[in-house]
Amino acid sequence: MNERPSRLEKKELAVVGLLDAVERIFTIEAPSTLSMRTIATEADCSLGLAYNYFASKDELVGAALDRMASKITTDATAPIDDPREALLALVHSLRANPAFPRLMTWMLLEGHDLTSIMSGFPLEQSIAKMAAERGAEDPENIGMTMALLGIGIFTYGGLLNGAVGRDPGDERLAEFVGDLFGALFPQPTG
Repeated sequence: MNERPSRLEKKELAVVGLLDAVERIFTIEAPSTLSMRTIATEADCSLGLAYNYFASKDELVGAALDRMASKITTDATAPIDDPREALLALVHSLRANPAFPRLMTWMLLEGHDLTSIMSGFPLEQSIAKMAAERGAEDPENIGMTMALLGIGIFTYGGLLNGAVGRDPGDERLAEFVGDLFGALFPQPTG
């Protein structure tokens, strides 16, 4: 006997479908060009049902960003006391979750303020904590900068590597930025 999904299961399926649709769509199109209708259609969900779970496209995109950030943070498991390894772990995690850096890049280009998104990003918070422990005057800004550098390296690293004749997957750029962070804020002695 086939059991019909419960109301809660239907909601979970619809929400997951909408979030998955955002990730698929935003890897190839800019957020400002799409509507809730387009996302709902991609998710094979009615527009009314989409609005039942998300009041606006911004709310849906925010939920998708939160989910992507959670995946990236879960994937980035570098030891937090090594800035080089933390940045490399971030770049590897971004490669495994390409929709997030692409969406963040589009949002930056469209003039969105990413501080509220990035300040809740656990890896950014860990980097900020490390910077504070190392005596940085503005650790939150350092954490944000490192997280955005990770996104920049993911987004443009292959292009920059290709421009100087390196393999697009060469990690020397990420290693250099991590080494720079470590040099600016050495491990406290004590």
